[in-house]
Amino acid sequence: MQTKFTTAIARRRGTGLTGWHVLLVFVVFFAAVFAVNATMIYSAVSTYSGVVATEPFRKGLHYNDRILANERQLQLHWLDTLIIDREGRVELLLTNADGQAITGLSVATTIGRPSTNREDVKVDLAAGAAGRYEAQIAPLAPGSWIATIDARTSAQAVEPIFRARRRVWMAP
Repeated sequence: MQTKFTTAIARRRGTGLTGWHVLLVFVVFFAAVFAVNATMIYSAVSTYSGVVATEPFRKGLHYNDRILANERQLQLHWLDTLIIDREGRVELLLTNADGQAITGLSVATTIGRPSTNREDVKVDLAAGAAGRYEAQIAPLAPGSWIATIDARTSAQAVEPIFRARRRVWMAP
């Protein structure tokens, strides 16, 4: 037989916040936090490896040589004009301070995305008329691209006489 007192307690237990409710809210909250963290970690690790340069130690050993090469390049007073169009035509014009074309160089360029090397295209530019160096590549997708130019006195030369990096934007 139930009394009024036990009936009131039974009714009271059915309503309100209980220990099980608090535990359930606690577990769901931290499960959501862990799921978001796992998603962010996977996204970060799968999209960018963190490698900024290949062989950074070796490049670091030759850093002073690179500074000297840059000073020699600045003394040349060469100017470059790089044109890359939507159809993939690459054209480079090298001139000296007087506006005269620089000819007789072996020019190579690498065109790629700033954030990954998956879409890098390496191409040797052929010498054309009046100091123009040209090549044809596949059309580039819209977005930001980085073009790295290396001009050497000959194809066998180890160090380039002229280096440049140019950002290119392909409009959609």
